Amino acid sequence: MSDERKYLDVDPARGYPAGDAIRYECLVCGDTLLSIPAHAGACGCRNVIVDVDAGRVAVKDAAKFRAYVAA
Repeated sequence: MSDERKYLDVDPARGYPAGDAIRYECLVCGDTLLSIPAHAGACGCRNVIVDVDAGRVAVKDAAKFRAYVAA
């Protein structure tokens, strides 16, 4: 698998993109999360939290968050 990434423009007021090839990247701790994981998850510093059961994404500091499509 290639590590080529296409970063997406994200407007938190309009929601966060999600899909099988979309990943979330925390710029605080460097962790990467699936946008649609099998179970709820969070990055190591908890800046990005994906709550699968509620269908919700929470980002504490949007300036330190990126979403990308994995090639």
